[in-house]
Amino acid sequence: MMRGLLVTLALLSAPGAALAAGPYGKIVVGNWSGGAFTNDTTGAFSHCAVNASYKNGTRMFTSVTSDLKWLLGFAHQRWKLQPGARLQLQLIFDRGAPISVSAEAKTTNMIAITMPNESGLITAFRHGHFLELVANDQRFTFALTSTREMLPALVECTRQSGHIRGPVNPAAARDAARPSEADSQARAEKKAVLEKTRTLIRTKMMTCIGREGGPMLATDEKAEVVAKAAMIFCKADVDALVQSTIELGELETARPVDRNAVRRVAEQQVLDVVVAQVVKSRGEMLNRRNQQQPSTPSGGGRPAISPTL
Repeated sequence: MMRGLLVTLALLSAPGAALAAGPYGKIVVGNWSGGAFTNDTTGAFSHCAVNASYKNGTRMFTSVTSDLKWLLGFAHQRWKLQPGARLQLQLIFDRGAPISVSAEAKTTNMIAITMPNESGLITAFRHGHFLELVANDQRFTFALTSTREMLPALVECTRQSGHIRGPVNPAAARDAARPSEADSQARAEKKAVLEKTRTLIRTKMMTCIGREGGPMLATDEKAEVVAKAAMIFCKADVDALVQSTIELGELETARPVDRNAVRRVAEQQVLDVVVAQVVKSRGEMLNRRNQQQPSTPSGGGRPAISPTL
């Protein structure tokens, strides 16, 4: 029983976090008890968590992560949940208006609910006397004993636990680095959609640039000036192409990219392509003029930059 409780406390951390080791130290406030936990993959401090048991067979859990994100959790041995599934629930404090929340099934018998720092939810949890959890046709009632004192104790635990280092589990590190087959398939499908979208955006952008830059082909402006001017008129399409490039980069690296750097590189690539197209279109226009017979009137049509790449 104690091992199961520690595992549940360890699981009550940020979404997607690895299983944690602990507890380190001890928190006891009223009927709440718990401690600090570390990340099983890195050994770094992860979160502080406490729990309280109730006569209805449910345990309530509360945690705050190292970056001060709050979670509220509930567990019952008889629940049969699908891990990773989302559930729409209602929380009622002191018989007030219901608060609709989205919960994630962490295990087959445990759910977790995010509590934003400045939300009405965490305020009601801090000051409430009774809480009702409503899920479909089930209703669970909890006395909120000592929550006013317990929440600051969790924050203090987090502030004092940054130096804690726990054991590193090599197997957990390998598992964390190895995506599941379902994750790999989902990423591949998303990448295919993003690449197709980027191709469509790129075609649309080049069509716009061809339309807007065409009238400037016959001027004496340098090719780069013509390209930059056309890109200004087509800024929405240029920005859309940059955004799709950013999303693809983040998907491939599985982490946020330097968006300013990506924007600079993408805009320079677009500029290089457009400059080359301007030079090519100007050359084609001059060749057509040179091939015309002297008797053939010139200026027969509006010049345009070919949108093909």
